[in-house]
Amino acid sequence: MSLKTPFKHPDQGSATTLLQSQTMTKPLTFSVGIPAYNQGEFLEATILSLLNQTRPPDEIVISDHYSTDNTAEIIEKYAKHVRGVKPPPGANLAGQYNFTLMSQSCDWITLLSSDDVARPNFCQVLMRGAAGSDDAVLVRAGWENINAEGKALEPNYFLRMPKVVRPPETIRSQQEVPKVSFAAFAIQRAAFLKAGPIPESFESLADWALCVQMAPFGSFVYENELISQYRVGHDGDKFRKRIHMWVRDEQRMFYEVFPLAAKRAGMKDLAWIDKASRVNFLRYITGAYDYFSIPERAALFPLFQPWAARVDGEAILDSLVADRPLPRSFRNVAERGKQFIRPFAQKVYSSLQRQ
Repeated sequence: MSLKTPFKHPDQGSATTLLQSQTMTKPLTFSVGIPAYNQGEFLEATILSLLNQTRPPDEIVISDHYSTDNTAEIIEKYAKHVRGVKPPPGANLAGQYNFTLMSQSCDWITLLSSDDVARPNFCQVLMRGAAGSDDAVLVRAGWENINAEGKALEPNYFLRMPKVVRPPETIRSQQEVPKVSFAAFAIQRAAFLKAGPIPESFESLADWALCVQMAPFGSFVYENELISQYRVGHDGDKFRKRIHMWVRDEQRMFYEVFPLAAKRAGMKDLAWIDKASRVNFLRYITGAYDYFSIPERAALFPLFQPWAARVDGEAILDSLVADRPLPRSFRNVAERGKQFIRPFAQKVYSSLQRQ
């Protein structure tokens, strides 16, 4: 059953008036929403991390998608501190995100996965960013990856990220990958209501769609601190499990979400959208070539075919399934170099931050 939301995307118009809740005289309020499904083994740590904040959240809402493990018991255990809600049965990922966001009532809201952990400065840093710019609609910060046991793996800062980014650059800056971590962000609720819900067609990349939809309506603020821990490596081989969802969602981003955001921001030149789409097509083709066997690549042909037709990539797709060498552009070489250098740069930067 599709989730029914009380609002829809505006069909016309651009974001000409920036939302400014920061001009209110009363202190801003902050709510954390936790979409949960069968992650009871981690959920208690997530709740406790939010109850141990230097600036406690004004509201904690846990949206339990009918878990069959001990999630309900944990929510009941902390009933004095959290509010449990349930999305409509059958809601998909985007539907549950929309429901969780709409269930929150504060000026600023966020989502934190039920397997992630907030550092003690999580709320304080995000609210500092919210109050720091009159037209802010989204605040983002750094995070660190942890493993299933909670051991810290590596820090993640947005290197060379400006403190404040304003429209339309808020849109263009997201064009190839989301420049916001799902474990370290907050959005202005009034701007979310104006932007509209995440399209429920999204299967996996709903957080990217959410950020781009917010982009025409105000500034993105960056707080250069680690504020959360993002759990990785415990849920299997994501590339193999999710490539079908990712490829379909990438096309939704470039042919639905980005054009709507650009229209709302009054952007006239949209050639960058097609260029970014081709860049990501090549990235996924390269990943599939390196990762999958020849028979597996052949099975992926129907998945990539619609995208290839849009970006003039039919010959490259044929090379993928025929096992012919793919053309290695300078960009691909540069991307591989970044994958090697970036972890080292992050460690050095984190060390400097602690000094």
